[in-house]
Amino acid sequence: MGMFDSFYVEIDGREVELQSKRFECGLDHYRHGDWVAGALPGVRIFFDLLFLDENGKPVYGEQRDGACKKTVFIVLVEGVFVEDQVHSGELGTEAILAIQQQLRERWSDSARVLAFMGDSLRQRQQRVAFLERQLARVESIIATARRLRAGETLDKRFDLIWGENQKLAAGEDPLEVIAWALAQTEARGWPCSDEGTLADPLAEFRL
Repeated sequence: MGMFDSFYVEIDGREVELQSKRFECGLDHYRHGDWVAGALPGVRIFFDLLFLDENGKPVYGEQRDGACKKTVFIVLVEGVFVEDQVHSGELGTEAILAIQQQLRERWSDSARVLAFMGDSLRQRQQRVAFLERQLARVESIIATARRLRAGETLDKRFDLIWGENQKLAAGEDPLEVIAWALAQTEARGWPCSDEGTLADPLAEFRL
């Protein structure tokens, strides 16, 4: 089958993969807001015909007989994956060209493009900040586990306000503690209880 790239779209509440050989074919995975390696500038609209089984998964070859057909459009603006549209059935040439023109006009609006890019940047900054907090949390757990292994005790003022330190001090396996910490979604700035509730009542208002 060779190398390809994957675009992910939602169809009937499920995330479905579209495979493409049009771009750099580096086994990259693209969702809304992602920059597509090898894409040309401007507004570019592509389409594909998908065959889905009863579970909503793509099927190929002879398995396509009797499968549900979906025509999917992918919109790239300056190389960024900005939108997809899913239409039932296999569309004819005129219908495909009409939808492409509609999407091209829609994304030729610079205000729409700027709004999308700004929102995508905000989401990615939030994601990066979250991952940085999680990484710092893992590093802290490792450092604490090493302290305990070296025979130190957690007797400093703020040592035991963190749930992970409490677990380590109780003798829990560091890997299990890391898994527990990564499952938490709260900000690292204030201590959380085992139930995940913020201990700082003013956390929502702090700059």
